[in-house]
Amino acid sequence: MFTKDEVRALAVREDFDGLVQLFDVDADRVRRFLTRLTYAPGSDEHAAAIRCFEHLCARRSAGVEEFFRETMRRHVWAMNEEGANVAWSAPEIICAIIAGNPAAYGAFFSYAFEAAVDEPTFQPSLLEGCAMVERAAPELVRGREEEIARLAAAVRGQGEGRGGFT
Repeated sequence: MFTKDEVRALAVREDFDGLVQLFDVDADRVRRFLTRLTYAPGSDEHAAAIRCFEHLCARRSAGVEEFFRETMRRHVWAMNEEGANVAWSAPEIICAIIAGNPAAYGAFFSYAFEAAVDEPTFQPSLLEGCAMVERAAPELVRGREEEIARLAAAVRGQGEGRGGFT
């Protein structure tokens, strides 16, 4: 069985072929290890893991559509959990899956957006996610440009010690 260090190495190298091979062996294990990599804000590992979710979805969702729906559901649930663990990168993971296959998962964008937009903890991740979705399927963000601009201003404000988007 493969280890989290092997998944990390493949993710950081962006060895998507190697990651797909591991995914085909144990998709749940890959999901778990990639999700762990997203917990380090601003790190190379975080950014690589997000890209991996997008590429895995693009390459494998046709065969395991429910797996990626379940992954999005898990992250929406994690965003709503009241425990000590905060899934601050959940919007990016969800949006990476949407960007990986907008035809199959585009309808989930509004859920991710609404679940995260008013919560300062999730706003930076949502903003990154919106950019991914816009690159893959601009029609999914169309009509939200004003909200996204306010979100971007709020995220900049968070960095300067001001409040979030409300």
